[in-house]
Amino acid sequence: MIKSKKMKLIIKINLFFLIGTFLFAAPLKIGVVSDFDYKVAEFIKSKSEVDIEIVKFETIDDSNDNLVKRKIDLNLFQTLDHLKNYNSKNKGSLKKVAELYIYPIGIYSKNHSSIKDIEEGAIIAIPKDKIEASRSLKLLNEVGLIELSSGKTTFKKEDIVKNKFNIKIVEVSSTILPRFLEIADFVVLSGEEAFNLGYSPESDSVFLENVNYNNINVVAVREKSLKRRDIIRVIKDINSKETKLFILEIYGDNIII
Repeated sequence: MIKSKKMKLIIKINLFFLIGTFLFAAPLKIGVVSDFDYKVAEFIKSKSEVDIEIVKFETIDDSNDNLVKRKIDLNLFQTLDHLKNYNSKNKGSLKKVAELYIYPIGIYSKNHSSIKDIEEGAIIAIPKDKIEASRSLKLLNEVGLIELSSGKTTFKKEDIVKNKFNIKIVEVSSTILPRFLEIADFVVLSGEEAFNLGYSPESDSVFLENVNYNNINVVAVREKSLKRRDIIRVIKDINSKETKLFILEIYGDNIII
C-alpha cells in the first residue's frame, strides 16, 4: 500500500516536471503584419536567447484579436493611436511595452509636383483602415484641402464640414493603394508604403505630416503577460541598440526613432 502511494507520488511529480518542461519549451509567438515587421521580427529572433516563432497576419486587428485569444504572445508594430482605439472599441487591456519609431504619412503624386496644383474635383486616395483613414483626413485638414468638425480625435469622411475644392476622397485597401498613383491625382501613403515604392518621404512627398506622438509604432502584449520572463527578455531585445540600428539601416532618415 505504501509502495503504491509512493509510486503514484513519483508519477505525479514526473508529470508535473514534464508539463513544466513542455510549457517552458513552447516558443514565444510574435505577430506581424507587414514585410518590414517580419524582417524586424526575424532580426530579433536571430539575436534573442528566447525561442521565437513568427506569425504573419493580414491586418493589425487580426493580430490584436489573436493576441487577446492567446494564440500569440506579443505583436509588432501598430501606432499607439491604433492600440488605444482597439482597446476602446473592444474593451480590451492590451498594453504597450515598447516604443520604436514614427514614420510620417505623406501625400504623393505621379501627376502633380505640388499640392498647389490641385484642381476642382481632384481625386485623392486614402487608406481604408479606420485609424489610417482618420490620420489621412487630419493630414488633408492640415494642408488646408478640407476642414474637419471640432471636438473629436478620430474622423470619418462624414466629419468634413468644408471641402473648398470639392475633392473626391476614395478609401482604398492598403494592399492596392499604391496602384492608385496611376489613377488618382494624389495618394496618401504611409512612410513604409512610400519607402517600399522607392520614395523618400522627405524629398518625394508633396506634403508630409507633422510629428505626432500618437503615431509612434509600439509593441503590445496582454496585461497578464507583463511579468513573464520570456516576454521581458524579448522586450529588452526589441529595445536594444542593435534593433534600433537595424531599423535605421533600412529606413535611414525616413523615420524618427
